[in-house]
Amino acid sequence: MPSSDLVCTPVCPFRAFTCYKQALAYQRRRGELAAFCSWIGDACIGYKCQFAGCSRHALLPDGTCKMKLEAVTPAKAVDDDAIEKEAEALERQLYGRIRDKLKKLGTRAWEVE
Repeated sequence: MPSSDLVCTPVCPFRAFTCYKQALAYQRRRGELAAFCSWIGDACIGYKCQFAGCSRHALLPDGTCKMKLEAVTPAKAVDDDAIEKEAEALERQLYGRIRDKLKKLGTRAWEVE
């Protein structure tokens, strides 16, 4: 079971929780917003319901909200050096392919440069 702060709830802060039965109704109880299932006549059980879904496709099979999970986990830092190295490697690879094509055509690679 996912931790309680990452679990998908009917009172979604992203307003993405949906009921595929269209039975979800919101009520104010003691000053708090509560989800009510009009199909069964009781409180909504959230991600455990077979008709629960997410309009942003963020509901994971274990009930974790992907959007909350991304907000909690830190984003990976992008290294500029790694990007430059990758660009150089792709450029060398592309130059090699072009040189091979020119060899097949009978042109010398140093004449093209």
